[in-house]
Amino acid sequence: MYDFDCLTDRNTPDDIKYTKIDGIDDLIPMWVADMDFKCPPEVSDELVRVASTGLYGYSEADDAYDEAVVNWFGKRFDWSITSDQILKLPGVVLAISYAVRVLTDPDDHVMIFEPVYGPFRRCVEGNGRKLTIESLKNNDGHYEVDFEDMEKRIIEDKVRILVWCSPHNPGGRVWTKEELQKVSEICKSHNVFIVSDEIHSDLILYENSHIPMAKIAGDNCVVLTAPTKTFNIAGIQAANIISSNKEILRKIKREAYVTGAFGLNKMGIAATKAAYNYGEKWLTELLSYIEGNMELLRKELEGTKLVMMKPEGTYLAWIDCSAYEDFANKLLKEAHIRVSEGTDFGKGGEGFIRLNVACPRSVLAEALERIKTIM
Repeated sequence: MYDFDCLTDRNTPDDIKYTKIDGIDDLIPMWVADMDFKCPPEVSDELVRVASTGLYGYSEADDAYDEAVVNWFGKRFDWSITSDQILKLPGVVLAISYAVRVLTDPDDHVMIFEPVYGPFRRCVEGNGRKLTIESLKNNDGHYEVDFEDMEKRIIEDKVRILVWCSPHNPGGRVWTKEELQKVSEICKSHNVFIVSDEIHSDLILYENSHIPMAKIAGDNCVVLTAPTKTFNIAGIQAANIISSNKEILRKIKREAYVTGAFGLNKMGIAATKAAYNYGEKWLTELLSYIEGNMELLRKELEGTKLVMMKPEGTYLAWIDCSAYEDFANKLLKEAHIRVSEGTDFGKGGEGFIRLNVACPRSVLAEALERIKTIM
């Protein structure tokens, strides 16, 4: 049994989540997407072992790294991949940016579905490409894709690639096989390549199941993954691009070498191998704990003016606060709770907040008590 109720001291100057805010000494940070839980002890032990050698030279992932990745995705998602389909990079956002650059030309259109993780927009516009923003439909607290409008916009804007989020951040949707097939069919019929961010794919709640887009779209996609969200090691930058499309991987790899940001550092390699080889039991208990936190949040919000989307994946709750004006700021100023503002996620995020429940239950309970006092 792992102790997820244990309170951890993260009050250090370099901890982004716990950045101090003037005048607030009792801040509860529930914004940025990392957890307040210690990573699996096997990962910590391996990092200590590597650190104790005192040798921190240039590193390259070995066959054991590829084997750990291949086995993990094969076991959890029945997804057969080979080592030559894996490209190692420091981060998923970097991978998105590379993909945008090698798969499109300046002023080409890239489609994203909003509300969505903010860096999607930055990776497109920052690289001189144009955004085609398709809005997700909120169907009674459940995001859905308007496939007819999606196809229409692809044709009108001559969209070149789709940057897809699966599971969805911030809405928590775990897309069904039928939904993924329809997205894939539309993209393939109009020569739109899919870049699928699946960094939350291990964080699936209740009875839902994640299906990698590559199992549906085949060569017409790359899947972006990382152990960092799963095992709370985001500060140890490590990610993988996985695809059976060798030509696309070659182009992305070349772009990475041109910029100089490629491969993994020694700690990223060690942490990934330890997490994928030994972290499954920890993850199973983590998911059960997060489900408990989600249920506590849902129960406490019932009957209030705050409407929570039913989560299917991730540890991020997406809450409609439109009954209140500027609720995120009200939470910060009056309750000393920091959350992510819905507008950070673009069109459709107005009136929402994203709240991170990956914390000890006592912390969540305290946050809920504070929220009640300002409603």
